[in-house]
Amino acid sequence: MQYFNIQVASQLSGVASATIRAWEKRYNAVVPERADNKHRLYSEKDIEKLALLFKLTEIGQSIGKIAHLELEELKLVFTNLMHRPYDELQLVTPHHEKIEYDKILNNFQIALSAYKLDIISHEMEKARTLLSPRDLCLNVLVPLFQAIGTKVSHGELSIAQEHTLSAIVGFHVGQMIGQHYQKKQVKEDLILISTPEGELHEIGILASALLCVHHSIKFIFMGPNMPAESLAQAANALKCRAILLGTTRSEINERQSLVSYLQDLSTKLQVGSEIWVGGNLKPSTREELDKRKISFFPSLEALDDCLSRY
Repeated sequence: MQYFNIQVASQLSGVASATIRAWEKRYNAVVPERADNKHRLYSEKDIEKLALLFKLTEIGQSIGKIAHLELEELKLVFTNLMHRPYDELQLVTPHHEKIEYDKILNNFQIALSAYKLDIISHEMEKARTLLSPRDLCLNVLVPLFQAIGTKVSHGELSIAQEHTLSAIVGFHVGQMIGQHYQKKQVKEDLILISTPEGELHEIGILASALLCVHHSIKFIFMGPNMPAESLAQAANALKCRAILLGTTRSEINERQSLVSYLQDLSTKLQVGSEIWVGGNLKPSTREELDKRKISFFPSLEALDDCLSRY
């Protein structure tokens, strides 16, 4: 279920933030969840109820007499008053296009350009509260690091700035992963997430972990730069369903290719774990993966589609 902070709830329901707080305090109209920082978090059902309460007060109903009603009861009130089915009413409900992703991304880039680390961390905290893990991954982190990578290649930002952003993002995503570990997962099959030995970039696998969080999939984030033998030992001990490896190139180092690494990993696996690979690979490498029946995900969107059916 997706949750929204009070500012977004206000925007989507049409009810002012101060009014939402007043309806909560006086009438217990909705009971929001609370984030780790104690800020209110509203579900889509909460927002629909707020929007419907607002619509009913506009046509003369007293908030004190209807605020305690459940959503289904409010729908019936509307139907009886308006003499038409509630389903015909087009209330404001959460849609991704209402979230100002361009503004979120711009705030990150402005703060990074000025080395405003506190602002970057603050923006990341806001994004965590505002967005689902999936939206944070696909609509913020993916386009953000693509834009930053382009700016670094053009000399508009330094590698140090890129690494600084990666560290802050890693910290916040790490907290989300830690919270996920404490929950009982709907899907018990385990996925190990890492990168091959010599591959130090971890933003891709952090983003992959966020998708697992979103889809309530049990996983262990093992970090980057994992030797094949150590990864196989962990997979055998934990009897994992799959190993997800993120990579940015087809050659791990001067001595070993990705294909030879995967071959080494496969020979050491004893529990039938599937091997999944995501990243930017040469067509020839992708052909080799197909021959070895190793699943390849060219994008996080492709991985997301797979996990949604997992």
